[in-house]
Amino acid sequence: MKYIYVENGVINGAGEGRQLDEGALNIEVSDKIYNEFCSDKLKFVYTDGQIVSNPNYEQDKLNAEKISRAEQIRFELDELDKKRIRAICEDEVKNERTGETWLDYYNEQINILRMELKNLEV
Repeated sequence: MKYIYVENGVINGAGEGRQLDEGALNIEVSDKIYNEFCSDKLKFVYTDGQIVSNPNYEQDKLNAEKISRAEQIRFELDELDKKRIRAICEDEVKNERTGETWLDYYNEQINILRMELKNLEV
């Protein structure tokens, strides 16, 4: 038997055994629903005592992708900040022809990422 677990009206996991936590509902589902849920947690929601297809799936998926990209950008910004600190201390020229320093380069990369992050958060 395959189950999707629900707690406080929200799906919180799936498994092949019953969850014994107090307050957890064990909703028995078909292999097809179980496998689809395991591959994409956003495809189903708990409504009126049943596991049903998520009517807001496309929007929820888009929101999840935005959140994931925002987290990735924040990580990249942290890494660029470390490089920028080194560039301030070392003050080296990245491009002799243009005179661009590493600090200029990292600042530009940071500005691009910050604009993208701002657009994601709107």
